[in-house]
Amino acid sequence: MYFCTMKHIALFLLFSLFLFPAKAMETDSLQVSLLTVLPRSNEVYTIFGHTALRVHDSSQNLDMVFNWGTFDFNAPYFIYHFVKGETDYYLSYSPYDHFLYSYSMGNADIVEQTLDLPAEGKACLMQKLAENMRPENVVYRYNFLFDNCTTRVRDLIESCSQGQLTSPQSEEKVTFRQLIHTCTQSYPWLAFGIDLLIGSGADSLINARQTMFLPEQLLSAVDKTAFVTDTRQVLQAVKEPVAPAKFWDSPAVAGYLLLTFYCIIAITGWVKKRPFKGIFAFLYLVGGLAGCLVAFVSFFSDHPCVSPNWNLLWLHPLHLIAFAGCFWGVRFKILGFYHYFNVAILTILLLGWQVFPQAFHTADIPYILCLWLASSYWLSINKIHRQA
Repeated sequence: MYFCTMKHIALFLLFSLFLFPAKAMETDSLQVSLLTVLPRSNEVYTIFGHTALRVHDSSQNLDMVFNWGTFDFNAPYFIYHFVKGETDYYLSYSPYDHFLYSYSMGNADIVEQTLDLPAEGKACLMQKLAENMRPENVVYRYNFLFDNCTTRVRDLIESCSQGQLTSPQSEEKVTFRQLIHTCTQSYPWLAFGIDLLIGSGADSLINARQTMFLPEQLLSAVDKTAFVTDTRQVLQAVKEPVAPAKFWDSPAVAGYLLLTFYCIIAITGWVKKRPFKGIFAFLYLVGGLAGCLVAFVSFFSDHPCVSPNWNLLWLHPLHLIAFAGCFWGVRFKILGFYHYFNVAILTILLLGWQVFPQAFHTADIPYILCLWLASSYWLSINKIHRQA
């Protein structure tokens, strides 16, 4: 961390002396460009794309890229802090050719849009960049929807474009969840997981400016303005053949296969009067652990739009009570109350699917039915055993 701080101090001083040798700054040769890295499938975070800002001044022999999407994956407890919404990102900068080389190794597509900013706008932008490069401003608390690498660039362009970057309302209203789906549609399990963790806040209609948290949305908005002098693709990825999807790649297919399996187990158990506790214990365990994660994100995470999360009606830590009852003999009243409650809540959820103020993933249905079946089976088998 000490090295990083000293590096930023040195670069900040160099940048300030280099670009601001006098009160008045020449901007005729200064060129500002928006760089958009299109979504790609290398890592989870690359499927949303990336945004950076290029500053090129031939008279000063300057060609730098400013990037607010830098993070340290090797930081202690990175995953925990990311889930909790406490991840710090920071501004980094590199020569333009280094930036291109790095992304060429990642087989990325990059689109560059040259911005025709007035002299005052260029001076404003350079001043704000210098402020961002100060050691105390380099690090910021990352927020996926409202404060990320793209929104930081959007805010800079907005503040220095003298109103040229406008956000006209589209006739087609969208939500955060719908926009996220445009990036995750080729990754069904990821889309399923994200839909479990984000709550009803992601289903509110948003304005055009808010859609610019995604790089391609900012690219599209800037392209509609009058101050883009040139748009070109500076890096083109090598298109690789797409492997055919496997049937287990779909969470819905996997869910219905699981539901079929538990239907067979339940029918067999009813016929043979056997509880099959161990087989159903697995379902309760997975549901309970997944429910712990959903509950943790909903109640303790600083991420936006994760609470309230109506998925907690069917995926919650209370399933661990049923898991414990399969092995450690939880008192019948407690266990019976859980199963009656579970059947009632899941029935209401399935019947009122479209009424809740949250868009559920359609793949939730078979998993909800599995839990409904498990509780119904437990109640019926225990009733038979108590009457025997």
